[in-house]
Amino acid sequence: MDIKSLLKQIEHESFLGDENVEITGITNDSRKVVHGDIFVAVKGFTADGHRFIGGALKNGAAAVICNHIPEESKGRGNFIVVREPRESMAYAADILYGHPSKKINIAGVTGTNGKTSTTYLLKGIYDYIGEKSGIIGTIGVLIDGEKIKVDNTTPESADLQKYFAMMAEKSITHCFIEVSSHALELNRVDDVSIDVGIFTNLTRDHLDFHKTMENYYQAKKKLFHLTKINNIINVDDPYGERLYRELKQEGINAISIGIDKDADIRASNLVTTMNGTGFDLNVQGTIKKAHVNTPGRFSVLNSLGALGAAYATGADIDRVIEALGKIKGVTGRFEMLENNLGCTIILDFAHTPDGLQKVMDTINEFAEGRKIVMFGAGGERDSARRAPMGEIAGKYCDLSILTSDNPRFEDPYDICREIAEGVEKYNGKYEIIIERNKAVYYAIDNSRSKDVILLAGKSTEPYQDMGVEKIPYDEGSIAKKAIIDVERKRGLVR
Repeated sequence: MDIKSLLKQIEHESFLGDENVEITGITNDSRKVVHGDIFVAVKGFTADGHRFIGGALKNGAAAVICNHIPEESKGRGNFIVVREPRESMAYAADILYGHPSKKINIAGVTGTNGKTSTTYLLKGIYDYIGEKSGIIGTIGVLIDGEKIKVDNTTPESADLQKYFAMMAEKSITHCFIEVSSHALELNRVDDVSIDVGIFTNLTRDHLDFHKTMENYYQAKKKLFHLTKINNIINVDDPYGERLYRELKQEGINAISIGIDKDADIRASNLVTTMNGTGFDLNVQGTIKKAHVNTPGRFSVLNSLGALGAAYATGADIDRVIEALGKIKGVTGRFEMLENNLGCTIILDFAHTPDGLQKVMDTINEFAEGRKIVMFGAGGERDSARRAPMGEIAGKYCDLSILTSDNPRFEDPYDICREIAEGVEKYNGKYEIIIERNKAVYYAIDNSRSKDVILLAGKSTEPYQDMGVEKIPYDEGSIAKKAIIDVERKRGLVR
C-alpha cells in the first residue's frame, strides 16, 4: 500500500511529503522501525514519541504519524499530521494488515483477576473441540505453537493487528485476548472486531493510573460496547452485577454467570479437594454435572466465563463440559509443584488483596497442616493495598514470608514493612527476606509434612523490575530447583 491509499482512508489534518512511497508495517517503537514502516509518535507515560522521530527516520521509516512536526525533522521524511496519534495508529494498523480481526472469532476478557486463566481455559476447550486458536495476554502471544513475548498484557494496537494477521495466515479461527483497562483507555483495541466480551471481576488495582474505582470501572465497561455477539458477566461480583444491569438497560446483549447469585449460567453444590472442584451446572434451566481440575470457587467462575463465551458462539455445551474436565490447568495459576517433601507447594499470580483472599479461601478448603505464604508488593504502584494483603496473610497463615516484587525505585524493605503492619494486626508470624530467590528457598527448606506453601505474585512473570533495569527471573524454575535441593538434603529420592 502507498501513503496516498492510506490517506484516503484515515482522518488527518495535513500531509507533508511524497504520497507515492510504499508502506509495509507500522510501529510506535522507533527501535523496531524497519524500512517501509510507519512510525507513530505516541506520547507515553514517561516519554513523548515525537522525540524519537529522528531515530525512526534514520532506521528507514517510510512515514511518520504525529500531531506536530518537530522543527529539526521538517524536510527529512513524510509526515501525516493527526489530532490523536494513538487513535490513528489503531485505525491505520487495521487497514495496513487487511482488517485481520474480522477473519477470526475473538473473545476479549477483562477484569482485575482471572483473565489469563479464562483465555487458557478457552484455548483448552477449542483444542478439545478440534478448532485452532491463539492467545494474546500476560504470558505472551501464542500462535500455532509459537510463543512470542510481549511487554504489556494487551499489546499496542499496531502489534495487535500484526498478531491477528499472523493468526489469520495460520488459519487460526479463534483468538482469546486479555483486555486490560489500560488498553481500553489508550485505544489499543480500537478497530478490533470482538465477538464476545467476558467480565471476571473488579477489585482495587491500577489506581495509580485510573485514580478512582469509578474510572477503573468505566474503563473496563468500554469493552462491552465493542462486542458483536454477546457478553458474559460474573454477577457474583458487585461491579459485575452493576455492569449486567446497565448493559441490559442499554439494550446490549449479556449472559450472566455466577455461583451465589441467580444467573443464566450458574454453578451450585460445589465440592472442592486439592484435585479440583465438582459442581452442578445450570445452563438456562438445563442441569448437568461438571468438574474442573483447578480447585476453588474462583476457578469455577473462570470456567463459567469460558464456557459462556464458547456457548454464546455456538459450541456444543456437552463437548465444552467434557473439555473442562480434561484441562489440567494454567501454568503459574494455582499450579501445584510436584515434590516428595510431603507438602503442597502452589505457584500463583495472586498480587492483589482480592486475588490473595480467593486463593487463601481455596487453600482453607483442603489444608491439613500449616499455611505458609511468600509474597511482596509492587513499588511505585497503589501502596494502599500493601497492608490489606498483609492482613489477609496474617489472618489465614501460620507464617508469612515477605519479599521483593518489582520494587522499581522504592526500597523493597520499606514495602515489606508496610505489608508487615497488616500481618501484625492479626499477630501473625512473619519473616522479611528481601532477595526473592532466597525467600523461595526458605519457604521450601522450612516445610513440614502436610504444609501448604503458596508462592504468590510473580508466577510466570519473567523479570524483577528494579527500576533501572528488569532482571530476568523465573519463579517456577527457582522453586523446582529448591525442591530438588531440599529433597537431596533430606535424603529423599524423586
